[in-house]
Amino acid sequence: MPALYGALAVFFCAIGLAAIPMLRDQGPMERLGGRVGAAREERGWLTARVANWLALWLGPRLAPALRAGRRGVLERRLDHAGRPGGLTVQRFLGLKGAIALMAGLGLGGLLVVLGSSPLFVLILGVAGWFAPDVWLSRTGRLRQEAIERALPDFLDILAVSVRAGLGYRYALRRVAESLSGPVSEEMLIVLRQMELGQNRRDAFLALRERNKSESLKAFVAAQLQAEELGVPLAEALNDIAADMRRVAHQSARRRAQRAAPRVSLIATTLIVPGAMILIVLSVYFASGLRNHGLG
Repeated sequence: MPALYGALAVFFCAIGLAAIPMLRDQGPMERLGGRVGAAREERGWLTARVANWLALWLGPRLAPALRAGRRGVLERRLDHAGRPGGLTVQRFLGLKGAIALMAGLGLGGLLVVLGSSPLFVLILGVAGWFAPDVWLSRTGRLRQEAIERALPDFLDILAVSVRAGLGYRYALRRVAESLSGPVSEEMLIVLRQMELGQNRRDAFLALRERNKSESLKAFVAAQLQAEELGVPLAEALNDIAADMRRVAHQSARRRAQRAAPRVSLIATTLIVPGAMILIVLSVYFASGLRNHGLG
């Protein structure tokens, strides 16, 4: 029962937090004018401010304890995710510690006060510590998938621009600035690195290292090879885009084939037992009504 009371307390607290924006809403006219939105940005959420302060305080204290190998892995994961919000390793570790403290001591302490087991403090603290890792992994996966989808179209437009007579660097900048998405962001980073003095080959090799998209790695490899062999760049870009679309089509077919057994498993483990339970209960209640009528 204490666990049930604790779960109910968490549920009602969540409802109360969700209702706060409604209570602070000052009407549609000020919403349209943008005044309410600006006021919210200035005030900010109290929890976000607390988390930010804790992250700034905990980050420098947690980062030195991180091993070099683990730091390198975390750097790559942040790069795969596009470093959302300008996250660094120190900042990310501070965020993990802040969420763990707020979830464990804050929410867990509230549950203990309401009668739940003290074990909730440990459980929520551990969950808060690993929650940013789950979020970062999901963000990185979605970003790399977006790169896989958008890169062929980006290369087609880039090939048309190069064929029209524009220089490669200028065409790359024009296409990257006119389009949105992670591919454009990565290309603008490459251009910025070249402006700061890094040569073109090293800038694109760094692009390949920052991402785990196979299509992007294939693009970098084919581009560098085309430069070494003297192949016309526009033709190479079109060939790369065609190969990427063919690989994406094959990958989609493989995913569809893998999905069929999962659908069958779900149908077998969920739908069939549910149908059997309905049938058995129907027969049972029908027999009971029949016996009651005969009696």
